Amino acid sequence: MVSLDLVRKANSGLKSRLPSPVALFVGGTSGIGRSTLRQLAFNTRAPKAYIVGRSESNAEQLLKELNDINPLGSFNFIEADVSLISNVDKACESIKQQEQALDLLFMTPGGLSLVGRRETSEGIDKLFALRYYARMRFTQNLLPLLEAAEPQPGRVVSVLGGGFEGNINAKDLDLKHNYNIVSCAMHSVTMTSLAMEHLAASHRASFVHVYPGLVGTNIYTNSFPPPLAAVYNYGMWPLMYPFSVNIDESGQRHLFHATSDRYAANKLESPGDMNVQHESERAVGSGGVLGSGAYLMNWKGETIAAGKKMQSLRAQGMAHKIWEHTTDVLSRSIAVKIERTRVEIRPEPINQLSGVQAGGG
Repeated sequence: MVSLDLVRKANSGLKSRLPSPVALFVGGTSGIGRSTLRQLAFNTRAPKAYIVGRSESNAEQLLKELNDINPLGSFNFIEADVSLISNVDKACESIKQQEQALDLLFMTPGGLSLVGRRETSEGIDKLFALRYYARMRFTQNLLPLLEAAEPQPGRVVSVLGGGFEGNINAKDLDLKHNYNIVSCAMHSVTMTSLAMEHLAASHRASFVHVYPGLVGTNIYTNSFPPPLAAVYNYGMWPLMYPFSVNIDESGQRHLFHATSDRYAANKLESPGDMNVQHESERAVGSGGVLGSGAYLMNWKGETIAAGKKMQSLRAQGMAHKIWEHTTDVLSRSIAVKIERTRVEIRPEPINQLSGVQAGGG
């Protein structure tokens, strides 16, 4: 376990080590994303953060809070429903027009659902899109900016279920035919870890897939109708609270996950580039190699080598296959959206517009 004292010491050193980071938070208006943003504002000198969320009005209080914490910082909200890949592309384009480099891409969008597959207008299940496809699209689009970050490469942090990888259906990766709550969760987690391994092997950036532990957020309130949310909030949560991670501590730890050199990219020019003398040694990557650039992490900052299921999938070449599948689905989603939009706005034949027959006069 990485001690909280060490986490706080490392974070406080960011004012000199990473004084003006440029970061993108996807899903940063509540919960873990919001708490981590507050820690970024508190522990850096003049951060510049972009925050993607569904409602700008709901983000007003957060933006005010961040500016109060750090008047030298720049905090910019981008309103977007990121379950749609086309909206992800628009958000990324806005950032690329303003920035040449990106130090951090921090992603937490998602939620819970007890219903079956719900396709977006782009042909992807909405929950699956939030947990996996949208996050990979942000990563894909912004990799050039992450690789351009100095003095260290940028980092991608996906908060989901690192270390809980399991069985996936290689013949139905997007779950068009075999969707259920469990399969969506397992595919999202396992595909994230494999995709990160694939990207870390060929890009100057680091990739962290973290399981945040049990944290008191509003995920149930946001995901379920009031009666069901109340059962959790007032019936189950009091029993679970003693085993939970405080939301402020979670933010401190996730800032550490997002900035510590322990979780460095595998493309550093030399070992001397690292600054880990006060943060223990380089962490073990998901492939069992120190400093491999792809990390499976628990809430305490401990990384592990992938288990037997991941090892088997890796041996089958699934990391590469999953990334190929992902880029194909992302490309097709835009084509599906364009085609559906074209059909919806197709003009009616002129002879039906106002009762006038074609050729009449």
